[in-house]
Amino acid sequence: MEVFSEDEEILKGLSQLADPDNNAYIRYKTFESEEIIIHQGDIENTVFWLLKGEARVCSGGKILTHIKPVTCFGEQTVVDVQGRTATVDVPEDKDAEVVEIDWGITEQDHELLLKNTADKLKTNYIVSARMWKGARELYSSCKKRSEGLETENKKLRSMNIALKKKLGL
Repeated sequence: MEVFSEDEEILKGLSQLADPDNNAYIRYKTFESEEIIIHQGDIENTVFWLLKGEARVCSGGKILTHIKPVTCFGEQTVVDVQGRTATVDVPEDKDAEVVEIDWGITEQDHELLLKNTADKLKTNYIVSARMWKGARELYSSCKKRSEGLETENKKLRSMNIALKKKLGL
């Protein structure tokens, strides 16, 4: 968790920065059991870090994954400039402490202060997207090979049964 501790110091240093309407760019929030952190489809300019607790990613009525502490989420919307692709909420009987960063801060004079963190997010997102694509391709290839082996195995079983019949076994 060394990477986050470095970033956490940056976040703490920036926590006093606010926009012209005095809205904080960085907000620490606690979400209670079953409270929604991100609504699917919303268009926002915020990124989140889960500091403590647990959150889950849901779409189409299904839980896609659980988010554990010291994980960044919501960055896809910022990187791709699109609506939220899933809902993130807090599981039943859990809570979650998060840091919410208004990415509008990068449009202000404070851009250099966040450049390191922004570059990490964008680079990690690109790497992550490439890794997922590679993983999907590998899975597809393995699945096809497995299906081929299953078909071959069925043929061999049939041949084995036929041979046993011929031999009277």
